[in-house]
Amino acid sequence: MLSSCHGNTITPTIQLAGDRSRFISALPTMSKSPPLEVPGIIVSTDPRVYVTAIPGRWLLSHSTPSWRIDDPQKGFQRVVKEQRAKEIARTVLDVHRTFPNAVTLATTRKDFSFDDISLSLPDASKFLVVDGQHRLWAQKFSKVEGLYPAIIHMGRTEEQMAELFLEINDNQRRVPSSLRWDLVRLVRPTDEAQVMTADIIFELATRKESPFESVGIDLTGEQKGGLSIKQGSLAPEILALIKRHRRKLEASFEDYLDLFIRLFVAVRSLDPDGWGNPDSTFYKARVLRALIRLLSDLLDRRSFAQLTAEAIRRSVAKIDRQSLSNDAVRRMQGSAGVQDLYKQMHDQVFAASQ
Repeated sequence: MLSSCHGNTITPTIQLAGDRSRFISALPTMSKSPPLEVPGIIVSTDPRVYVTAIPGRWLLSHSTPSWRIDDPQKGFQRVVKEQRAKEIARTVLDVHRTFPNAVTLATTRKDFSFDDISLSLPDASKFLVVDGQHRLWAQKFSKVEGLYPAIIHMGRTEEQMAELFLEINDNQRRVPSSLRWDLVRLVRPTDEAQVMTADIIFELATRKESPFESVGIDLTGEQKGGLSIKQGSLAPEILALIKRHRRKLEASFEDYLDLFIRLFVAVRSLDPDGWGNPDSTFYKARVLRALIRLLSDLLDRRSFAQLTAEAIRRSVAKIDRQSLSNDAVRRMQGSAGVQDLYKQMHDQVFAASQ
Protein backbone atom coordinates (compact mmCIF):
# COMPACT_ATOMS: atom_id res chain seq x y z
CA MET A 1 0.00 0.00 0.00
CA LEU A 2 1.28 3.50 -0.84
CA SER A 3 0.31 7.03 0.15
CA SER A 4 2.01 10.36 -0.47
CA CYS A 5 1.54 14.07 0.09
CA HIS A 6 2.49 16.88 -2.31
CA GLY A 7 1.93 20.35 -0.85
CA ASN A 8 -1.65 20.44 0.36
CA THR A 9 -2.69 17.50 -1.81
CA ILE A 10 -2.89 14.05 -0.22
CA THR A 11 -2.75 11.19 -2.67
CA PRO A 12 -5.33 8.51 -1.81
CA THR A 13 -4.02 5.20 -0.58
CA ILE A 14 -3.85 2.68 -3.41
CA GLN A 15 -2.43 -0.69 -4.15
CA LEU A 16 -0.31 -1.16 -7.26
CA ALA A 17 -0.46 -4.49 -9.03
CA GLY A 18 0.67 -6.11 -12.26
CA ASP A 19 3.50 -5.37 -14.65
CA ARG A 20 2.96 -1.67 -15.35
CA SER A 21 5.87 -1.33 -17.78
CA ARG A 22 4.30 -3.66 -20.30
CA PHE A 23 2.04 -1.95 -22.82
CA ILE A 24 -0.87 -4.32 -23.35
CA SER A 25 -2.22 -4.45 -26.89
CA ALA A 26 -3.93 -7.83 -26.63
CA LEU A 27 -5.49 -8.44 -23.23
CA PRO A 28 -5.67 -12.04 -21.93
CA THR A 29 -9.02 -13.71 -21.43
CA MET A 30 -8.00 -14.77 -17.92
CA SER A 31 -6.37 -12.36 -15.46
CA LYS A 32 -2.89 -13.54 -14.48
CA SER A 33 -2.14 -10.68 -12.09
CA PRO A 34 -4.11 -9.69 -9.00
CA PRO A 35 -6.69 -6.93 -9.44
CA LEU A 36 -5.77 -3.31 -8.82
CA GLU A 37 -7.51 -2.00 -5.69
CA VAL A 38 -8.37 1.71 -5.89
CA PRO A 39 -10.69 4.02 -3.94
CA GLY A 40 -14.04 4.56 -5.61
CA ILE A 41 -17.57 5.81 -5.36
CA ILE A 42 -20.70 5.15 -7.43
CA VAL A 43 -22.23 8.29 -8.93
CA SER A 44 -24.82 6.53 -11.12
CA THR A 45 -26.37 3.07 -11.06
CA ASP A 46 -28.21 2.95 -14.38
CA PRO A 47 -25.99 3.02 -16.30
CA ARG A 48 -23.31 2.45 -13.67
CA VAL A 49 -20.65 5.15 -13.41
CA TYR A 50 -17.70 5.13 -10.98
CA VAL A 51 -15.37 7.91 -9.87
CA THR A 52 -11.91 6.76 -8.84
CA ALA A 53 -8.16 7.50 -9.04
CA ILE A 54 -5.88 5.17 -11.02
CA PRO A 55 -2.06 5.00 -11.26
CA GLY A 56 -0.92 6.36 -14.62
CA ARG A 57 1.22 3.49 -15.84
CA TRP A 58 -1.41 0.87 -15.01
CA LEU A 59 -4.11 2.94 -16.71
CA LEU A 60 -1.96 3.56 -19.78
CA SER A 61 -1.32 -0.16 -20.20
CA HIS A 62 -5.03 -0.93 -20.02
CA SER A 63 -6.36 1.85 -22.27
CA THR A 64 -6.90 2.62 -25.94
CA PRO A 65 -7.83 5.89 -27.68
CA SER A 66 -10.05 4.02 -30.16
CA TRP A 67 -11.95 0.78 -29.75
CA ARG A 68 -11.29 0.04 -33.42
CA ILE A 69 -7.49 0.38 -33.28
CA ASP A 70 -5.84 -2.97 -32.56
CA ASP A 71 -2.53 -1.54 -31.29
CA PRO A 72 -3.21 1.01 -28.50
CA GLN A 73 0.28 2.51 -28.69
CA LYS A 74 -0.04 3.27 -32.40
CA GLY A 75 -3.54 4.51 -31.67
CA PHE A 76 -2.29 7.09 -29.17
CA GLN A 77 0.48 8.12 -31.55
CA ARG A 78 -2.12 8.79 -34.26
CA VAL A 79 -4.58 10.64 -32.01
CA VAL A 80 -2.42 12.84 -29.77
CA LYS A 81 0.16 15.53 -30.45
CA GLU A 82 3.39 14.31 -28.90
CA GLN A 83 4.67 17.81 -28.10
CA ARG A 84 1.54 18.61 -26.14
CA ALA A 85 1.81 15.35 -24.17
CA LYS A 86 5.45 16.05 -23.37
CA GLU A 87 4.56 19.53 -22.14
CA ILE A 88 1.97 18.04 -19.78
CA ALA A 89 4.56 15.56 -18.54
CA ARG A 90 7.05 18.35 -17.86
CA THR A 91 4.68 20.83 -16.23
CA VAL A 92 2.40 18.46 -14.30
CA LEU A 93 3.84 15.00 -13.70
CA ASP A 94 7.52 15.88 -13.35
CA VAL A 95 6.78 18.51 -10.69
CA HIS A 96 4.35 16.25 -8.78
CA ARG A 97 1.25 18.30 -9.53
CA THR A 98 -2.21 16.74 -9.54
CA PHE A 99 -4.50 16.97 -12.56
CA PRO A 100 -7.31 19.53 -12.15
CA ASN A 101 -9.92 17.35 -13.85
CA ALA A 102 -10.69 13.71 -14.47
CA VAL A 103 -10.11 11.61 -17.56
CA THR A 104 -13.28 10.04 -18.92
CA LEU A 105 -13.18 6.30 -19.56
CA ALA A 106 -15.65 3.78 -20.97
CA THR A 107 -15.63 0.00 -20.93
CA THR A 108 -17.82 -2.83 -22.20
CA ARG A 109 -17.67 -4.52 -18.78
CA LYS A 110 -20.98 -4.41 -16.91
CA ASP A 111 -19.48 -3.92 -13.46
CA PHE A 112 -16.45 -4.18 -11.17
CA SER A 113 -16.25 -5.64 -7.68
CA PHE A 114 -17.01 -2.84 -5.21
CA ASP A 115 -17.23 -2.84 -1.39
CA ASP A 116 -18.49 0.71 -0.70
CA ILE A 117 -15.01 2.30 -0.57
CA SER A 118 -12.74 0.17 -2.75
CA LEU A 119 -13.00 -0.67 -6.44
CA SER A 120 -11.32 -3.81 -7.78
CA LEU A 121 -10.03 -3.50 -11.37
CA PRO A 122 -9.10 -6.88 -12.96
CA ASP A 123 -5.86 -7.06 -14.91
CA ALA A 124 -7.91 -7.96 -18.00
CA SER A 125 -9.71 -4.61 -17.89
CA LYS A 126 -9.66 -2.49 -21.04
CA PHE A 127 -10.80 1.14 -21.21
CA LEU A 128 -11.55 3.53 -24.03
CA VAL A 129 -10.20 7.01 -23.25
CA VAL A 130 -13.16 9.20 -24.19
CA ASP A 131 -11.55 12.40 -22.93
CA GLY A 132 -8.04 13.04 -21.60
CA GLN A 133 -5.89 11.28 -24.20
CA HIS A 134 -3.07 13.85 -23.98
CA ARG A 135 -3.03 13.80 -20.18
CA LEU A 136 -2.78 10.02 -20.11
CA TRP A 137 -0.18 9.78 -22.92
CA ALA A 138 1.95 12.27 -20.95
CA GLN A 139 2.66 9.41 -18.54
CA LYS A 140 4.82 7.80 -21.23
CA PHE A 141 7.20 10.78 -21.09
CA SER A 142 7.59 11.09 -17.31
CA LYS A 143 9.49 9.04 -14.75
CA VAL A 144 7.05 10.24 -12.10
CA GLU A 145 3.93 8.11 -11.95
CA GLY A 146 0.82 10.24 -11.78
CA LEU A 147 -2.46 9.45 -10.09
CA TYR A 148 -5.29 10.03 -12.56
CA PRO A 149 -8.75 11.03 -11.35
CA ALA A 150 -11.10 9.03 -13.57
CA ILE A 151 -14.79 8.74 -14.36
CA ILE A 152 -15.61 5.24 -15.63
CA HIS A 153 -18.75 4.61 -17.68
CA MET A 154 -19.63 0.91 -17.48
CA GLY A 155 -21.38 -1.43 -19.90
CA ARG A 156 -21.03 0.78 -22.98
CA THR A 157 -21.35 -0.63 -26.49
CA GLU A 158 -19.17 0.76 -29.27
CA GLU A 159 -22.11 2.88 -30.46
CA GLN A 160 -22.70 4.24 -26.94
CA MET A 161 -19.01 5.06 -26.63
CA ALA A 162 -19.27 7.03 -29.87
CA GLU A 163 -22.29 8.93 -28.51
CA LEU A 164 -20.41 9.69 -25.29
CA PHE A 165 -17.39 10.93 -27.24
CA LEU A 166 -19.55 13.28 -29.30
CA GLU A 167 -21.43 14.52 -26.24
CA ILE A 168 -18.24 15.40 -24.39
CA ASN A 169 -15.97 16.58 -27.20
CA ASP A 170 -18.56 18.55 -29.19
CA ASN A 171 -19.18 20.66 -26.12
CA GLN A 172 -15.48 21.26 -25.46
CA ARG A 173 -13.76 21.73 -28.79
CA ARG A 174 -14.23 21.19 -32.48
CA VAL A 175 -14.23 17.51 -33.43
CA PRO A 176 -12.50 16.77 -36.77
CA SER A 177 -15.22 16.54 -39.41
CA SER A 178 -14.00 13.17 -40.70
CA LEU A 179 -14.20 11.67 -37.21
CA ARG A 180 -17.69 13.12 -36.75
CA TRP A 181 -18.87 11.41 -39.93
CA ASP A 182 -17.24 8.14 -38.87
CA LEU A 183 -19.18 8.34 -35.61
CA VAL A 184 -22.42 9.12 -37.46
CA ARG A 185 -22.10 5.70 -39.08
CA LEU A 186 -21.94 4.11 -35.61
CA VAL A 187 -24.48 6.26 -33.76
CA ARG A 188 -26.96 6.31 -36.69
CA PRO A 189 -28.98 9.44 -35.88
CA THR A 190 -32.54 9.99 -37.09
CA ASP A 191 -31.41 11.99 -40.14
CA GLU A 192 -31.59 9.29 -42.83
CA ALA A 193 -29.65 11.36 -45.35
CA GLN A 194 -26.72 11.70 -42.93
CA VAL A 195 -26.72 7.96 -42.24
CA MET A 196 -26.88 7.20 -45.96
CA THR A 197 -23.97 9.58 -46.60
CA ALA A 198 -21.76 7.96 -43.96
CA ASP A 199 -22.61 4.47 -45.24
CA ILE A 200 -21.89 5.46 -48.85
CA ILE A 201 -18.44 6.79 -47.96
CA PHE A 202 -17.61 3.67 -45.98
CA GLU A 203 -18.60 1.53 -48.97
CA LEU A 204 -16.59 3.74 -51.32
CA ALA A 205 -13.56 3.12 -49.10
CA THR A 206 -14.01 -0.65 -48.91
CA ARG A 207 -15.83 -2.03 -51.97
CA LYS A 208 -13.54 -3.66 -54.54
CA GLU A 209 -15.26 -1.98 -57.49
CA SER A 210 -14.65 1.47 -55.98
CA PRO A 211 -11.56 3.38 -57.15
CA PHE A 212 -10.99 4.42 -53.53
CA GLU A 213 -10.54 0.82 -52.37
CA SER A 214 -6.95 0.85 -53.66
CA VAL A 215 -5.97 4.29 -52.31
CA GLY A 216 -8.20 4.56 -49.25
CA ILE A 217 -10.36 7.26 -47.72
CA ASP A 218 -9.27 8.77 -44.41
CA LEU A 219 -12.43 7.99 -42.43
CA THR A 220 -11.35 9.63 -39.15
CA GLY A 221 -8.98 12.40 -40.21
CA GLU A 222 -6.13 10.67 -38.34
CA GLN A 223 -4.00 9.53 -41.26
CA LYS A 224 -0.72 11.36 -41.69
CA GLY A 225 0.87 12.31 -44.98
CA GLY A 226 -2.17 13.79 -46.73
CA LEU A 227 -2.32 11.17 -49.52
CA SER A 228 -5.86 9.99 -48.79
CA ILE A 229 -8.97 12.07 -49.40
CA LYS A 230 -10.68 12.78 -46.06
CA GLN A 231 -14.21 11.66 -45.36
CA GLY A 232 -14.96 15.15 -44.08
CA SER A 233 -14.22 16.59 -47.54
CA LEU A 234 -16.57 14.31 -49.48
CA ALA A 235 -19.43 13.98 -46.98
CA PRO A 236 -20.99 17.47 -47.20
CA GLU A 237 -21.18 17.29 -51.01
CA ILE A 238 -22.61 13.77 -51.05
CA LEU A 239 -25.15 14.79 -48.40
CA ALA A 240 -26.17 17.85 -50.43
CA LEU A 241 -26.71 15.72 -53.57
CA ILE A 242 -28.82 13.18 -51.67
CA LYS A 243 -30.99 15.85 -50.03
CA ARG A 244 -31.45 17.63 -53.36
CA HIS A 245 -32.68 14.56 -55.25
CA ARG A 246 -34.11 11.96 -52.85
CA ARG A 247 -37.59 13.53 -52.67
CA LYS A 248 -38.07 13.82 -56.43
CA LEU A 249 -36.29 10.63 -57.48
CA GLU A 250 -37.20 7.13 -56.32
CA ALA A 251 -33.79 5.65 -55.65
CA SER A 252 -32.32 3.21 -53.16
CA PHE A 253 -29.10 3.32 -51.19
CA GLU A 254 -27.50 1.04 -53.80
CA ASP A 255 -28.61 3.38 -56.60
CA TYR A 256 -26.78 6.31 -54.99
CA LEU A 257 -23.75 4.22 -54.11
CA ASP A 258 -23.46 2.86 -57.66
CA LEU A 259 -23.79 6.39 -59.04
CA PHE A 260 -20.87 7.65 -56.94
CA ILE A 261 -18.77 4.62 -57.83
CA ARG A 262 -19.42 5.34 -61.53
CA LEU A 263 -18.46 8.99 -61.02
CA PHE A 264 -15.09 8.13 -59.49
CA VAL A 265 -14.46 5.33 -62.02
CA ALA A 266 -15.00 7.92 -64.77
CA VAL A 267 -12.73 10.47 -63.09
CA ARG A 268 -9.97 7.91 -62.53
CA SER A 269 -10.14 6.81 -66.18
CA LEU A 270 -9.16 10.33 -67.31
CA ASP A 271 -5.84 10.09 -65.43
CA PRO A 272 -5.27 6.49 -64.26
CA ASP A 273 -1.63 7.00 -63.27
CA GLY A 274 -2.48 10.08 -61.23
CA TRP A 275 -5.19 8.46 -59.10
CA GLY A 276 -4.04 8.60 -55.50
CA ASN A 277 -1.55 11.39 -56.19
CA PRO A 278 -2.57 14.82 -54.81
CA ASP A 279 -0.44 16.50 -57.48
CA SER A 280 -2.48 14.96 -60.30
CA THR A 281 -5.25 16.78 -62.15
CA PHE A 282 -8.35 15.30 -60.54
CA TYR A 283 -7.23 13.70 -57.27
CA LYS A 284 -7.64 16.83 -55.16
CA ALA A 285 -10.27 17.29 -52.45
CA ARG A 286 -11.59 20.57 -53.87
CA VAL A 287 -11.77 19.17 -57.40
CA LEU A 288 -13.63 16.04 -56.28
CA ARG A 289 -16.05 18.15 -54.24
CA ALA A 290 -16.76 20.33 -57.25
CA LEU A 291 -17.25 17.23 -59.42
CA ILE A 292 -19.89 15.90 -57.01
CA ARG A 293 -21.78 19.21 -57.40
CA LEU A 294 -21.47 18.76 -61.16
CA LEU A 295 -22.85 15.22 -60.83
CA SER A 296 -25.88 16.66 -59.05
CA ASP A 297 -26.52 18.89 -62.06
CA LEU A 298 -26.19 15.91 -64.41
CA LEU A 299 -28.75 14.07 -62.29
CA ASP A 300 -31.20 16.92 -62.96
CA ARG A 301 -30.94 16.15 -66.68
CA ARG A 302 -30.60 12.35 -66.78
CA SER A 303 -31.74 9.30 -64.86
CA PHE A 304 -29.56 7.06 -62.69
CA ALA A 305 -29.54 4.44 -65.47
CA GLN A 306 -28.45 6.97 -68.11
CA LEU A 307 -25.52 8.19 -66.02
CA THR A 308 -23.21 5.33 -66.83
CA ALA A 309 -19.49 5.60 -66.14
CA GLU A 310 -18.92 6.29 -69.85
CA ALA A 311 -21.61 8.99 -69.97
CA ILE A 312 -20.13 10.72 -66.93
CA ARG A 313 -16.66 10.38 -68.45
CA ARG A 314 -17.74 12.16 -71.63
CA SER A 315 -19.12 15.06 -69.58
CA VAL A 316 -16.09 15.38 -67.30
CA ALA A 317 -13.73 15.15 -70.28
CA LYS A 318 -15.04 18.54 -71.43
CA ILE A 319 -13.35 20.21 -68.46
CA ASP A 320 -10.19 22.13 -69.32
CA ARG A 321 -7.43 20.34 -67.40
CA GLN A 322 -5.30 23.45 -67.37
CA SER A 323 -7.94 25.11 -65.20
CA LEU A 324 -7.34 22.34 -62.60
CA SER A 325 -3.58 22.79 -62.33
CA ASN A 326 -2.05 22.94 -58.87
CA ASP A 327 -1.54 26.70 -59.11
CA ALA A 328 -5.10 27.30 -60.28
CA VAL A 329 -6.62 25.16 -57.53
CA ARG A 330 -4.44 26.73 -54.83
CA ARG A 331 -5.82 30.15 -55.75
CA MET A 332 -9.33 28.89 -54.95
CA GLN A 333 -9.32 28.49 -51.18
CA GLY A 334 -12.02 27.13 -48.88
CA SER A 335 -15.74 26.79 -49.66
CA ALA A 336 -15.66 29.80 -52.00
CA GLY A 337 -12.89 28.08 -53.93
CA VAL A 338 -14.97 24.93 -54.37
CA GLN A 339 -17.88 27.05 -55.62
CA ASP A 340 -15.59 28.80 -58.09
CA LEU A 341 -14.26 25.46 -59.35
CA TYR A 342 -17.78 24.08 -59.69
CA LYS A 343 -19.02 27.13 -61.62
CA GLN A 344 -16.04 26.88 -63.94
CA MET A 345 -16.69 23.17 -64.55
CA HIS A 346 -20.42 23.74 -65.01
CA ASP A 347 -19.84 26.38 -67.67
CA GLN A 348 -17.39 24.15 -69.56
CA VAL A 349 -19.55 21.01 -69.44
CA PHE A 350 -22.90 22.60 -70.25
CA ALA A 351 -21.71 25.37 -72.59
CA ALA A 352 -22.86 23.52 -75.71
CA SER A 353 -26.39 23.00 -74.42
CA GLN A 354 -26.92 26.58 -73.19
